[in-house]
Amino acid sequence: MSDSGRKVDIVAAAIEEAISTGRWPVGSKLPPETALVEELGVARNTMREAVRALAHAGVLSVRHGGGVYVMAASPVEGLLGRRLARGDVLDVLSLRRGLEVEAARLAAQRHTPEDLARIHAAWNAHPGHVGGFTVEAGMALHLSIVEASHNSALIDVYRGVLAAVTDSLSAVSVGQGFHVDEHRPLIAAIEERNPDEAAHAAGAALDTVIDAVERSLA
Repeated sequence: MSDSGRKVDIVAAAIEEAISTGRWPVGSKLPPETALVEELGVARNTMREAVRALAHAGVLSVRHGGGVYVMAASPVEGLLGRRLARGDVLDVLSLRRGLEVEAARLAAQRHTPEDLARIHAAWNAHPGHVGGFTVEAGMALHLSIVEASHNSALIDVYRGVLAAVTDSLSAVSVGQGFHVDEHRPLIAAIEERNPDEAAHAAGAALDTVIDAVERSLA
C-alpha cells in the first residue's frame, strides 16, 4: 500500500473511532472539512479520500452543499443496512427475530448492573406506558437488550438490521398489534438470568410485530 493510502486509512480509522465512541453519533453532522484537516493534521485531499471511502461503506453521507452526516456506527452496519433496505420487510424482520432471540439469551447470562439500568431507562421512557407507540422507542428498548449481550459482532449486525427496518415499520401500521407490557416477561427473564425464558420471550415479542406487519400488508 502506498504512503498516501496508509494516510487515508489512518484518517478513516480516526473518524470511525470518533463515531463509535459517541463523539459524532449516528445522524449528526461532521465538523467542516477545514476543522477536520486542522485537527488531524492531514492534507485536504487525504481527508476527502477518507470521507469518500467511508461514504462508500455506508458510514457517512456526503450532501453536496449540506455537509457530511453520520449514517452508521460502523462499515458493517452501513453496508448491511443498505443491503437489507432493499429486502422484503418480513424477511428482514425474520432475521431480526433470530438476532434478538440469541441476544436475549446472552443478555440473561452476561448483563451487568449498568446494562440493566439502560434497559430500564429505555423501558420507562417508552411512550407505550401511556398508550402511545413509536417505532423509535421500541427499537431503543430492543437495542439496549442486544447491547447487554456483549457480543460485538451480533451488535454490529443488529444495528444494520435496525437501520433497515425502522423506516419500513414507520410506514406500516404496527401500533394496533403492539403493547409495551408484552416486554415485561423478557426484561424479567433477563434480570433473573434465565436464558431460555429470555429467548422465548424475545421471540414472542417479535412475533407480535411480525403478525401486525403481515396484517398491515394483507
